[in-house]
Amino acid sequence: MTDYYSWGVDAEKLHSHVASENASKQPPGTRQRTKWFGRVALLVGFYLACSTVLKRQLDDTADVWDRQHRVGDLIWGPCTDPRDAPGSECGYAIVPLDYFNGSAGVAKIALGRYRAQSSHRKGSVFLNPGGPGGPGKSLATVSGRTFQSLVGDEYDMIGFDPRGIGETEPRTQCFPNPEAHNAFIANTVLERGYDVGPNLTDPLTRKHLIAQQRDVDALWNTQFEICAQVMGDKLKYMGTSTVARDIDFIASLLDGEDALINYYGLSYGTVIGQYLVNMFPDRVGRVVIDGVVDAIAWATEPAYKWERYWQVSTDETYRQFLSDCARAGPTQCALSKKANEEPADVIARVEAFVENLYYRPLAVPNATVPGILTNGRARLFLLGALESPSSWSAAARAFSQAIDGDGSAVLNSLQASQFLVDLERSAVSCNDNKPFPAPTPEEVIDEQLYALEHVSRFSLSVVVAEPDAGCQYWPVTPPERFLGPWNHTLRNPILIISNTADPATPLANGKVVHETLGNSSRLLVQDSPGHCSLALPSLCTVRAMRAFFANGTLPAEGTVCDVDQTPFPPGPQFGGAEAALSAEDAEIMASVREAAKAVFLH
Repeated sequence: MTDYYSWGVDAEKLHSHVASENASKQPPGTRQRTKWFGRVALLVGFYLACSTVLKRQLDDTADVWDRQHRVGDLIWGPCTDPRDAPGSECGYAIVPLDYFNGSAGVAKIALGRYRAQSSHRKGSVFLNPGGPGGPGKSLATVSGRTFQSLVGDEYDMIGFDPRGIGETEPRTQCFPNPEAHNAFIANTVLERGYDVGPNLTDPLTRKHLIAQQRDVDALWNTQFEICAQVMGDKLKYMGTSTVARDIDFIASLLDGEDALINYYGLSYGTVIGQYLVNMFPDRVGRVVIDGVVDAIAWATEPAYKWERYWQVSTDETYRQFLSDCARAGPTQCALSKKANEEPADVIARVEAFVENLYYRPLAVPNATVPGILTNGRARLFLLGALESPSSWSAAARAFSQAIDGDGSAVLNSLQASQFLVDLERSAVSCNDNKPFPAPTPEEVIDEQLYALEHVSRFSLSVVVAEPDAGCQYWPVTPPERFLGPWNHTLRNPILIISNTADPATPLANGKVVHETLGNSSRLLVQDSPGHCSLALPSLCTVRAMRAFFANGTLPAEGTVCDVDQTPFPPGPQFGGAEAALSAEDAEIMASVREAAKAVFLH
């Protein structure tokens, strides 16, 4: 990732500017924007100069596909990545680029397969890790055996890269390369996060946030204009409606036109699942959605309004993180300074540090890419940590080091967590989102101030961590934008899994989808923090899922599953408990951990 040094910024002047604002306690970043926009203009000019060449290359590639492939071709061969499991297969399916216009050409969907290990094969299970923007092919080729441990070895595991993502073609590529995109957003709000003043009722806090939002709007507008010039109409084929049709099409190629569709999707993958079952209700076989996004809001509400509904569990997860830390004590959680410390003291210490960064960012000269730890970046780090309780001990250690003056581990973690390479996420969310009147920066910030005060202190962090905003500038209209109905009677009921303290997709979302589908669904609740049930292993949850995939058995209404690992497990005692597990249960526990790595570290 590129920092401000490669932009030709005078570091000494920048730090002098920050220091002068710290002294007066004025919000940082509200002055001297002209030079910054000048640098953006120069960089954008370079990108636009490259765009004609890139567009010509993409057009030539599309012509080659159309001449070499026919719709319905399904090609398999050996996988070549050293990480791929023995016996896994790699290939692709040729599908219509536009399901409503046969003359538009073809798309090439990257596939991975890990075949059923049982002689009683029951079909295929499509896997999706979420995002949007996460490639899924490797879930089968690298982790196929792991996922079979969760759903059953009677099924082929099918991983796929959705439209515009990974190895699927056409690929969403608006910038010449990932480095160019990283350079464009480096040290802007889209990378460093919003800096939010401690006093939400202070008019200066609102004023500073509005100024940041104006920058954000200009950045989104610029990115999407670049996208339009480079990719043109190809951008309009990346939405979830088209992905659902791809799954329907490929399922027929794999298992026959009358075969039922089986699917396991997590996070944004639950949006695909909801589109799939409502667009093709008569083909629903065994479908599990885990870590549920409300697809109705996803499709019909502008992204800047999502936080008041979707972050209702975020601060509860934050409190649980630091409360569990206090109980674990300093030997297991570095943010705790003494045994039996009051959780409120740990929270106060962390919050004081984060709030002070608003006025005095921390210099981090020893990070892999040197930079500064800002209020916005600190919140982004903590938000990311909340999703993975198994990493809470490591996250606490990194953040404790930052409090002590060394932010290297925090900054390195933020840089390593970037998995998007271009605007592949926006190409999905903006093609899905129903058009809406462009909000003013004031309207966006007033909505976010409400969410910050009444819902979660991480509201604006989510806007950056989950980049789905700016769709008022999206330059194309997809051939199809599914907007419901969302309450079809399904051929077979689906299984919905939600955690009690999921910081990204709250239990409330799972309940909404369950109530919408009624008897065509069953909700299983896992009593744990973290994003999706894979966040912490639960034998109860996995057994319920395996029974469902095996023969359609649904858990009893109102089932709540406990977890079999805590975020801060005590060493010897935990080792003894794990050793007491049966071989089968130990394999399940290990598979959940491996599946979590495959999904969240792709």
